[in-house]
Amino acid sequence: MIDNQIVRLPNYYYKNKKYCMATNEQLLSSIFNISRLIRQRLFLDRCFCDLSHSEIEVLMFLKENGTSTMKNISDYLRIKPSSVTPVVDKLFKKKILKRVADKKDRRITYIALTESGLKEIHKKHQQIHKDIKKIFGELKEKNKKDLIKIIDKLLKKHE
Repeated sequence: MIDNQIVRLPNYYYKNKKYCMATNEQLLSSIFNISRLIRQRLFLDRCFCDLSHSEIEVLMFLKENGTSTMKNISDYLRIKPSSVTPVVDKLFKKKILKRVADKKDRRITYIALTESGLKEIHKKHQQIHKDIKKIFGELKEKNKKDLIKIIDKLLKKHE
């Protein structure tokens, strides 16, 4: 009658499993806490309070990569192109983005930052750097580089 019996595993199993669970819980808690801190400092407080998280990601992508297609933007955001359309449309209405027709192929339309959008993102990007410096400023350069390596390793493994 195995259902009524308690199966005992060696003590080291419980200790290692408990330690592993505690470490994973601590890791998860730390990730949530730093994520919340960054969101509060960068997005909610002052920097991007007028933009959604997806809109910010589109702007940052275009700032880094220049003119792009909706397909490239959707690939970057890892969402369907049909889900990118409302995000981009909101930015068009705010006159932050513009459409640029391909000169050789009229079927292709590129998305680009407008001059005012570029100025706005540049201004906000400067504020982000100040806030990031406040958040991570106490870390030594080696710790920052190690953190970047760890995050990059996790991202590459799960792409």
